Amino acid sequence: MRTVEWPERDAFIAHLDRLKEARGFRYDVALAEAADVSHSAISNWRSGKQKPSLTAITKLATALDVNPHDLAARAGVAEGFAQASTPTQLPPELETLLDHYQTAESNRRAELLSFVSRVNEWFEGTTPRPIGERDRRAG
Repeated sequence: MRTVEWPERDAFIAHLDRLKEARGFRYDVALAEAADVSHSAISNWRSGKQKPSLTAITKLATALDVNPHDLAARAGVAEGFAQASTPTQLPPELETLLDHYQTAESNRRAELLSFVSRVNEWFEGTTPRPIGERDRRAG
């Protein structure tokens, strides 16, 4: 079997499966139909025979109600987008956090964003600023 170089494949497929389950798609064929991509394309991604195209990623993102830039970055095919909002290599804890956000209902997304906002405030409040950015007082 011919395979393509695709280091992100396993992580992308696992993420796709979580999104698929969260959106109520039991089988790849149902997702393929909703996204208007061929079932064999998804099968080929799973087996490593090919990587998804940007067109397929965009269709999947629409069917799964997720950001196409994020999905493309996770698939390692974000080069075709001007800017992907998610890097392809994140620590597992951040990958899990993103998965939770992408698979949650809107009210749970809002709660999660509230917690993330508090973490950002804490981080910014406890991170020393470079000397040029510190408040200088005239003496």
